[in-house]
Amino acid sequence: MDFSDALRAVKDGARIARRSWIEPGKYIYRVPPRTTTLPDGNSVEHSAEYLFYRPHKGEHGLVEPYAPLPDALEADDWYVLDGDDRD
Repeated sequence: MDFSDALRAVKDGARIARRSWIEPGKYIYRVPPRTTTLPDGNSVEHSAEYLFYRPHKGEHGLVEPYAPLPDALEADDWYVLDGDDRD
């Protein structure tokens, strides 16, 4: 599947990954918009974000922000985890 299809899937709540990733278990997921509280006590809207889970970093894995690079945008090896491959 290409990035457009993968983006639609992750926006629907799926976890996505690429077949070319050498390290197994990595995936991208979306955290929907939500309200968050600032240190000064004010509540503000927090935009949706895409996060990258890397299970082999640190003791329990690492979650970091995900922003696709050009090679990811042009790749056609994306797939949906949990058996719904869609490609």
